[in-house]
Amino acid sequence: MCGNEKALVKASIEGAVLEVCERCARFGKVLARPQQREIREPAAQQRQAIARPQRKEVIELITADYAKKIKEARERLGLTQEEFSKKLNEKWSAMQKMESGQMKPSIEQARKLEKLLRIQLVEQYGEEGDIPLGDTRKKEESFTLGDFIKTKKKTS
Repeated sequence: MCGNEKALVKASIEGAVLEVCERCARFGKVLARPQQREIREPAAQQRQAIARPQRKEVIELITADYAKKIKEARERLGLTQEEFSKKLNEKWSAMQKMESGQMKPSIEQARKLEKLLRIQLVEQYGEEGDIPLGDTRKKEESFTLGDFIKTKKKTS
């Protein structure tokens, strides 16, 4: 009743059979004195002992020299910007901006360019880290925007 976990006894208090400390047992009738129980470690100490699984976070980035690579590969194929944009099903103006470095292609666009031009535009970087306890996401899932946002709770 008081929350003490040391030296518990079985007692009947107001019709309920409970395991309580010696002091709380005086409010009812002692039924039995159980054998000495192991005192449980606090939850924080138990969590430290558990080996945490590892998660590998993969980040995909467009290479810094993407514009030069795209232009050289297109010229190697002997295509004009207009012909090339039609093959990719992209706007000519968008391709022009990508080749001049004014616009960075999305990962999806970069994958299309890689396939057609046979060049590498997307680089993958990986980091390993512990999965926080209570994290219900699967190992292969990546971070979301919500993982980086700190929320402020209103106190009234």
